[in-house]
Amino acid sequence: MAPYVNVLSVPPLGCNCTIVGDTETKIACVVDPGGDVDKILAELEGQGLTLKRILITHGHLDHILGGEELKAKTGAEIIMHQDDLSLYERVAEQCRDFGVPPPDKPLPKPDAFCADGDVITWSPNLTLRCVHCPGHTPGSTSYVFEQHKICCPGDTLFAGSIGRTSWAGIPSLQGTSDSQQIIGSIKNKLLTLDNEYKVVAGHGRLTTIGREKQQNPYL
Repeated sequence: MAPYVNVLSVPPLGCNCTIVGDTETKIACVVDPGGDVDKILAELEGQGLTLKRILITHGHLDHILGGEELKAKTGAEIIMHQDDLSLYERVAEQCRDFGVPPPDKPLPKPDAFCADGDVITWSPNLTLRCVHCPGHTPGSTSYVFEQHKICCPGDTLFAGSIGRTSWAGIPSLQGTSDSQQIIGSIKNKLLTLDNEYKVVAGHGRLTTIGREKQQNPYL
């Protein structure tokens, strides 16, 4: 059973937006729709996929700005961790600090909050597991598609690096990250996955859990 997986780099800051679709039922999830919703919709429509869930890894602007339009056009529900709700709701302040145009209206309230260990049945025979990985943000969550060995950790883990935890000069994010906590989250929750898991990080190239165990200098 092989899902349809497509990773799109979307504005405003080059976030990796991931589409995971069930090729049998034609149901899909989208992880981190930062922007360019027309492109995301075109990919879904081109594969005949129906979007049911929008999964937010964390509340930073570049991972959430397309959520309102994508939800409005598909009816998909937005899911995130409640500990990042304050960041999500203060997206206009983040946009100010990063020089990005703010959304025209407030982002829609999430339809559901996930917690560590929650298992979501996103298609009749397929599930994903929510792994709370605080550090980059309080509510950072990795989405683990266990049947297909894919992990979407947002900005917690990158190829050869880890998420940022210092926000000097960015008032809207100061005090929201913890450098020790992110290391603990990665070592205790992500590096326990099998080595062959593909990691679709929030930015940059794809990697694997095994490669990061061996080569990531921060770990």
